[in-house]
Amino acid sequence: MWKWSLFLLVAVLVTVSLLPVQQAASAPFASPAFEQLWSAQKGARIDPWGSTPLAWRVEPYANAPGGRRLVQYFDRGRMELQSRGGAGNQDVTQGLLAWEMTTGQVALGDALTRPLAPPVMSIDGGDPDPGVPTYAGLSRVVQQPEADRSSSPEPISEWIDADGQVSDAPPPVPIRIGQYVSATGHNLPQVTVDLLNSRPFGDVSWMDVLGYPISEPYWALYRHDGAASPSLIQVFQRRILVYTPGLEPDRQFTVPNTGRHYYRWRYGAEATQLWPDVRPGRPVQHIVVSPGLQAGIYAEGIESPIGLALSPDGQLLILTAAGTLLKVNGEDASGAASSFTTFASGLVNPRGLAVYDGWVYASDDRGLIRFMDADGDGVAERSDRLSAEISPLPGPAGAPVIDEQGRIFVAGVPRGALLLSAEAQQPRVYQVTPPTVSPVGGEFRQPGPLMAWGRLLLAMEHADAAPARLVRVSTGDGTAALADEPVLTLPEGFVASAALVYSSQLWPELIPGTIFIAARGSDQGVVFQGLPTTGDAAPEVSEFATGFIDPSALAVGLDGTVYVADAAASQVIKITPRTIDTR
Repeated sequence: MWKWSLFLLVAVLVTVSLLPVQQAASAPFASPAFEQLWSAQKGARIDPWGSTPLAWRVEPYANAPGGRRLVQYFDRGRMELQSRGGAGNQDVTQGLLAWEMTTGQVALGDALTRPLAPPVMSIDGGDPDPGVPTYAGLSRVVQQPEADRSSSPEPISEWIDADGQVSDAPPPVPIRIGQYVSATGHNLPQVTVDLLNSRPFGDVSWMDVLGYPISEPYWALYRHDGAASPSLIQVFQRRILVYTPGLEPDRQFTVPNTGRHYYRWRYGAEATQLWPDVRPGRPVQHIVVSPGLQAGIYAEGIESPIGLALSPDGQLLILTAAGTLLKVNGEDASGAASSFTTFASGLVNPRGLAVYDGWVYASDDRGLIRFMDADGDGVAERSDRLSAEISPLPGPAGAPVIDEQGRIFVAGVPRGALLLSAEAQQPRVYQVTPPTVSPVGGEFRQPGPLMAWGRLLLAMEHADAAPARLVRVSTGDGTAALADEPVLTLPEGFVASAALVYSSQLWPELIPGTIFIAARGSDQGVVFQGLPTTGDAAPEVSEFATGFIDPSALAVGLDGTVYVADAAASQVIKITPRTIDTR
């Protein structure tokens, strides 16, 4: 038992180490890796960041561990903490903000985007001016490959205005094309080639800072300290490079405040508040939570919510027993859900939800199905029926889970099992790899909901006349077998309906590595917590939140919020820290 407890704790801590320090830290950087990169580039010829860090967030990203990643915004860019090289290996990348803003695509994964119209915002941050390009105007000229002009002696003479209209006029100074970038099909001015050869960003390569060019160079007006000057601008994937020949040599090159502009475009607010703003929702009296926390009503009047998950763009999905899948569109001033979209419908006796790589998975009487909202309008227009070979177990026991490798697991029995032998009717855990379905090791007498964490698979088992227990399940790769001893055991009389491992490290009041289990007893529903331990002791199980009737599903928001669906009360409860330090 002690080996398992230690193994689970290590797995949890490796993953949460990739998230920011808790809010009690006083440093403005969300990660030491961010501070290290910022400090290394501070003395460079061109500062790609600005004077101080701005807001940090945990943003949805399909290809990151857990579908989320830590980012921090700066005046001129965004840092992203990546961990794809294996557990514990961290890299800092710089966001493709100029590409996103000029193409109108918010990146939610390597190949997953959400459309958002390019902003009619001057790239220099000033008031609208016919001669100063906007991101919306630049959207008309990006990602349109041109022919190689590096051998042409003619100077660059194309001008672009705020609306993206291109015209030909004499340049303020003659600058010719110096190099052709075949990867994206765009030309670089000779002054830019000379700049990039001088290592203007210190030891960091210009590709890491700028990315590839995605437009041709154009003359336009650009304001420095309020004064507009003819400047040569070019859009790269990460930033826009501006050359103003009329300035002193050490001020001729700059990059706009694309980080600030992007945050305003994506979130409709300024990036001035360093810590996330967490609000509990509408007041609720019957839910009692641990000290230091507060509960509120996030959504109500939703008949029998039985499943919760975060959508690929980070909004809460709510599955009802009637087979409707709702998506929250936003929050009001209290922090409660303000409106909903019907993401999908028509599920028959649904069991639960899981999200992976841009797809939303659900199980029902007919097997496993997945949905995708490809155009970002909040409604799924794509659906695939993945498996009809098994019948998922009724209720939350048949909800799908997906591990970090994308393996799909569902507890069920073969379809038509009532006509088969008693052995065939025994509930099993199945791995679904369309079009095949394979049973994994272990047998259950009365299985409860599954839980995936990293590469680990666990299940609540409800044995006859014995307390419900959380056990480890084999996933067929040699990492586990059905454990004789449980990871933790619930108090007698409770039946589990949902379980998850809390991985956020944003708030001191919520401990990363805690196992949350929603369960119902004879007279009340409770969310239990199993705090992480080391040594030979099982996690200490205690009450995290009480006062529910039938807590049916759990989810954790990007900001570390805990959501609990209460099917009998037709509510979704939101649990947040009581006090928010906004340093």
